[in-house]
Amino acid sequence: MKGHIPANKGKKWSEYLTKRTQRRCSKGWKNLDLFRNKNGRAVNAGRRRRQVVAVMDDGSFRVFTFILAAAEYVGGKRENVCRCCRLNGKGTANTDHRYKGVRFYYESENVWFSKIKGK
Repeated sequence: MKGHIPANKGKKWSEYLTKRTQRRCSKGWKNLDLFRNKNGRAVNAGRRRRQVVAVMDDGSFRVFTFILAAAEYVGGKRENVCRCCRLNGKGTANTDHRYKGVRFYYESENVWFSKIKGK
């Protein structure tokens, strides 16, 4: 509540926590620090990024370092680019799913090689 002073304000852990709780809290803080970058912000957003290839109808292609950049390129949303990559990467006969007229593939999967110019 506004104006309420917390009971632990200005106190050390040893004044209001048991030894066991202090150990558990310090372990949690240590684990949090493992996933923080130099600025102190968590780096969870970019840890699993994947490169994406956009293949146009004329056979030209463009490689993006992450999905959001590909979505901004076509003026759409990243969820739809992900869906195209997922459906096109299955290696089935129909790998022609498009989003806004562009086919998207994950760069690590080799399905997109046959779709570019100079087959």
